[in-house]
Amino acid sequence: MRRTLDRTAAGLLAVLLVALWWAPPAAAHTRLESTAPAAGSTAQAPVAEVTLRFTLPVSLLGDGVVIEGPDGAVPADVAAAGDGLVLVATPAAALPAGRYTVTWTAAAQDGHPLEGTFGFAVAAAEPTATPSATPSSAPSPTSSGHDMSGMDHDMGHDAADMDSPATDAAAAVTRLGGAGALWGALVAGGGLAFAALVLRGRDEADVPAVLRLVRWSGGVLLAGLVVRVLAGSVLVAHGDLAAAVSPAAIGDSLTGTTRWDVGLQAAGGVAVAAGAWRSLPGSWAAVVGTGLAGAGQVLAGHSNTVEPRWLVVIADVAHLAAAATWVGGVVTLALLLRARRRDRRDLDAALLGARFSVVAAVAAAVVGVAGVALAVGILDHPAQLWESEWGLFLLAKVALVVLVAAFGAHNHFQVVPRLTARRRGVVRHAGRSATAGGVLRRSTGRETALMVVIVVLTAWLVTASAGH
Repeated sequence: MRRTLDRTAAGLLAVLLVALWWAPPAAAHTRLESTAPAAGSTAQAPVAEVTLRFTLPVSLLGDGVVIEGPDGAVPADVAAAGDGLVLVATPAAALPAGRYTVTWTAAAQDGHPLEGTFGFAVAAAEPTATPSATPSSAPSPTSSGHDMSGMDHDMGHDAADMDSPATDAAAAVTRLGGAGALWGALVAGGGLAFAALVLRGRDEADVPAVLRLVRWSGGVLLAGLVVRVLAGSVLVAHGDLAAAVSPAAIGDSLTGTTRWDVGLQAAGGVAVAAGAWRSLPGSWAAVVGTGLAGAGQVLAGHSNTVEPRWLVVIADVAHLAAAATWVGGVVTLALLLRARRRDRRDLDAALLGARFSVVAAVAAAVVGVAGVALAVGILDHPAQLWESEWGLFLLAKVALVVLVAAFGAHNHFQVVPRLTARRRGVVRHAGRSATAGGVLRRSTGRETALMVVIVVLTAWLVTASAGH
């Protein structure tokens, strides 16, 4: 059974890592909804302004909207309207007859860059000329994902449609940086919960080792944020590494709520790295830091865009807290068992395993319930589970969670009872129970490896769109 689980896990790891590397991220439901003039249309009179309407508020990036006409670039004032839902480009003079191309760049609420291009024409003036086209109520071809009448290419997100190796790599590194920050936050929170709920009696001697893990996790969180911000700056600069290190590009990569979620996570990472010392009561600053980091993670996800927001926020907080308890607990248990084996100390895996198996079971149940609530809130209809990249990656994550739960169930119902029985001196086959501690130690290692991939998947899902 263990061999089968190992092979299944290895196969899933390989496939998911390759798929995730190339999967284009997408902002949570932020897309271009319509334009005026409509993409591919022909206006019958000079056009005084070009408007772009989005499904959610956006912020200008760079020039925002650039209009190219028969004689080259057209000077235009660009401004946001409608609480950020609309971008308006007003040329110095109404656009005369000819064909025009509009290129736009903006940032979604979560800070991810968006860009796209569409075209329209202005007919030669006639004596009975009619007013210019009004905004189309139907979704623009720019948001459809297909090249259609006059549109040069569809709306992209991050670097997916910029068609540059540098921006493709930056998009992937941005995701990995976000995953690193999430991993650090989960392990730090779970380590503190493990020390509070599992380490009792003589096991409290291992609290300093757990706090050392928490401190390192705070460092991982901060490093992940640095990677995410720098890679996001490269993304905003369209792969121009020289421009990416400029304060303007870094500032553009922190638009919308991104500056808040990055700021909260950074403050949390500093508090965790500096506040986990000596004893659990003396590490109150680290506890506060995990709360700040968790708030930043929640702010970076679908809680910004999915209604009812109060329900999504509650489910998101419960999901994150339970995941931290589960993930961080498994990592901490694996660390302690290996440290005790290295130092030739008694593993005492019976008590550790028995106590943590109860905590992990509760955490896993909360993760499942909260995850279902989040999926119901995010998905517009069940078919998106198999018709969208977001749904497929969610199913892949669920498959890995089930696999980790299978390892946990095996430990809970098979390994821990043997360890407990041996401790009580009622085991006849001591040989089997003698190896149970090693089985638990190896199993936590496998669970940790799987959880790394689950966290990487989660980092992609929290900022991706179910409609993508």
